[in-house]
Amino acid sequence: MEKSNKYKILLIEPSEIVSAGISAIISRSPEFTIVQTLSNPGYFNAQNSDIDIIIINPVVIDYNERFDIRSYFGKENLTIVALTQASYEESVLRQYNGCIGIYDSAQRIVQKLKSAVEDATQAPKNDINELSTRERDILTAVAKGKTNKEIADEFNISIYTVISHRRNISQKLGINSISGLTVYAIMNKLVDMSDFN
Repeated sequence: MEKSNKYKILLIEPSEIVSAGISAIISRSPEFTIVQTLSNPGYFNAQNSDIDIIIINPVVIDYNERFDIRSYFGKENLTIVALTQASYEESVLRQYNGCIGIYDSAQRIVQKLKSAVEDATQAPKNDINELSTRERDILTAVAKGKTNKEIADEFNISIYTVISHRRNISQKLGINSISGLTVYAIMNKLVDMSDFN
């Protein structure tokens, strides 16, 4: 780890007892310090925050909406670590730089935090899980050859919103052509070859 000061951590955990335990363990580490604890991610303010790492219990996020954890916090260069009490689908945990469990030892927790920081410094992952539900819907419509107007009418949004979604999709995936997006949608099973007949 190349940082001279301690990494500043925001802990988001609804259980006071779990929050107190994790805070006590991390406070013994010379590399990390918890600067704030929240019970709900809705209280987080990126503009007024000087943190390096977020440890968050995935239970506070509604994954039925295929929530994109990175876009929610709106801050670059942020390490996000899941604090789990149960098992989650791999697609959920892939959004995080690391995962610590409430049954991990103190030494293992610190080791996993270090690994998560190293993971966050690597190139960002281009994965279908980075797309929100609406972005996936837009990508599917684009792959099926629909125009911006047709997409806007289908989802009852403005053409400018469609264009904004398409720009975000291209940035997240690193694909700028319609043909490239179509191939990507097919490879990730968002559309089927039979959709083109």
